[in-house]
Amino acid sequence: MTRTHATGTDEAAHQDRKDEKSRLFTEVPGLHYRQGALEPREISLAKEVPFALFVNDREILSIATLPTHLEELFVGFLVSEGVLLRLEELSECAVDYDSHLVRIELDMPEERLANLERKGMLTSGCAGGMVFSVESAMAPKSVRSQRLKLRCSDVMTRMQDLDTFPGMYRITRGVHAASVADATSTLVILEDLGRHNAVDKIVGYCFLNQVPTQDKLLLTTGRITSEVLTKAARSNFPMVVSRSSASAMAVAMAQQQGIDVVTYVRGGRFNYFPHGATELAAE
Repeated sequence: MTRTHATGTDEAAHQDRKDEKSRLFTEVPGLHYRQGALEPREISLAKEVPFALFVNDREILSIATLPTHLEELFVGFLVSEGVLLRLEELSECAVDYDSHLVRIELDMPEERLANLERKGMLTSGCAGGMVFSVESAMAPKSVRSQRLKLRCSDVMTRMQDLDTFPGMYRITRGVHAASVADATSTLVILEDLGRHNAVDKIVGYCFLNQVPTQDKLLLTTGRITSEVLTKAARSNFPMVVSRSSASAMAVAMAQQQGIDVVTYVRGGRFNYFPHGATELAAE
């Protein structure tokens, strides 16, 4: 697969990791209330940039996103939608930061791509999922060769890794994060304005780097909705973990798919919905 980035006046800034955070947020003048007084303050806000996705020269959709890890985001979206199944089907992924375009070339059956023929602006907000049809996007239940063995303390430690990540949330308090982890370590943490985007970035990361997911946890700071559960099922994660809540539909779908769900991981406590994917020991 070919990965390319467009050249332009801002290319050096895009390439320079030292300037990465400054590209992702901006300082906006405002007022801060504290101890009975309003005082002027420069407030850090996460940047929201729309990027249009073209697949095989056809415009598919536009997503407003935090402009980082865009390959992972859009590849993850295609994986989550059941359009991209194997890495060898991905011929090229080109990100043009100046024009706000992402071009992906796929070598795959036409009928799969036809499912994405829906245009429109998808917001970065938490309510705006990117799954067009939960029912049609749901993957068949995976057959697991063995159950993932974990301790309750492993789940809490991996969520602590996510909560203490020194990323954009500490600066702006306005983004979500997601991660992929095993019992002993967190592999990567990625952020975005919406929880669906953040999860898609993790899906894309695992796909592009061929990270086995059958023995990994998918963690998120956002709610586990039916859309998030669908993305986890597409990538064959055995467990989804959130520091927030889950919807009743998501838990029901998780039961159908044999995916364990953990919610409200905070303060040494959590809720657990076991569906046969893991062996979770108290100690």
